[in-house]
Amino acid sequence: MRLFDNIMRSKLKLFGITFEFIDVLFAVVILTLGLFARTYLFNIESGDFQTAFSDWQKEIDVEGAWGYLGIDPFNSDRSSFDQNIMMQYLVCIISLFSGLIPNDLYLVKTLSVIVDYIAAFVLMKIVFEMTHDSHKSVIGLALGMMLPTIVMNSGAWAQNDIIYTTFILLSFLSLLKGKDLQVFIFAGFAYAFKQQALFFIPVLIFMWLKNKLKIRYILAMPVVYFLGLIPARLAGRPWASLLNVYSYQQGQFSRLSLNYPNIYTVLTSDMTTNMRRMLAGTGTVIVVMMLGVMALYIYTTNFKVTRMFMLTLSVFTIELVVYCLPCMHERYGFVAEILAFIYGMYGMKRLCVAIGFEVIAMTTYSRYLFGSTVAYLYPFAGLLLVLICVVGYDLYQQMHGQIVEDIEDTKNKHMQEVME
Repeated sequence: MRLFDNIMRSKLKLFGITFEFIDVLFAVVILTLGLFARTYLFNIESGDFQTAFSDWQKEIDVEGAWGYLGIDPFNSDRSSFDQNIMMQYLVCIISLFSGLIPNDLYLVKTLSVIVDYIAAFVLMKIVFEMTHDSHKSVIGLALGMMLPTIVMNSGAWAQNDIIYTTFILLSFLSLLKGKDLQVFIFAGFAYAFKQQALFFIPVLIFMWLKNKLKIRYILAMPVVYFLGLIPARLAGRPWASLLNVYSYQQGQFSRLSLNYPNIYTVLTSDMTTNMRRMLAGTGTVIVVMMLGVMALYIYTTNFKVTRMFMLTLSVFTIELVVYCLPCMHERYGFVAEILAFIYGMYGMKRLCVAIGFEVIAMTTYSRYLFGSTVAYLYPFAGLLLVLICVVGYDLYQQMHGQIVEDIEDTKNKHMQEVME
């Protein structure tokens, strides 16, 4: 064998995985290029930065990090912070580095980019856990570095969806490994950052119904959430203010679709606020009913729960919930769009589905960030529905195919007994 091949095929063990040197070299190149891809976008100022993050940094400069934590933003004009307290901790922490990175825009984006790298390594571990293939696991790492929505979310938008998403990915990884307590701890951290983490909770309920998860550990979620509130309470912020953040957020939006191409894009925008709220309430209840139907079918159907089933179920459930819930932003499918590319590693049809999700998300991102010329979202809503149905049919086949195999095995066993 050539010397070059000997070097490239030499073994290295990192993060509990035995890699070949070619894998490590590839990872270094991808991680470097991923940073360049994001820094090219660092000068873009999104509306969210201008109306939120920029103001928060200015308020921290006036109040100080500790003092800022103690302000009730719902009853004071000294703070406009409208996210949960865990995110406020991070915003206050990064403000301490303002001397090192004096540009607030770069400061906020740097936080998200750092977590991008953490998420990429978690994706690597998920792929390895599912495939036990070091080469494919490095491809998982590359996904975290190069998916356009991840790059745009942190590099252009200055958003922080990757933070709660990373905890969801850690929860999913723990689910694959059968570490039940960690599943709920990480899910608790995810919810402490963004209430959109709730979209993943039905998956955990389904896994409990199939005896793949011990529900007694679910108390870890409220414990994690409550412990996260204590520093802000010590700083002086009232309990009522800390506990009502998500309720306040829900009251901020009355539009049925917030640039997400779901079923509500077909409705007129000329409705009264009261009518929209009534429809939103009805739509939310219907989603709960749909999840109930899924739970009943999954629980009463006899099949073997595989890791591929868990992955497919996660992609389908999150996409379905976001598609059917009202008041959804274009970023709320973020977790499913990332998991979809791991799903896409299992065949060309599945890869096409993942690419479809990504293209639709990129279109809506561009519509907000760059003012793209896409005027109507309902054609994309139709395409998204088709993709969700394709994943749903795949999920059904994974369940039904195993049922058929079980029936055939039973028939064969019975025939053998008769012949004997």
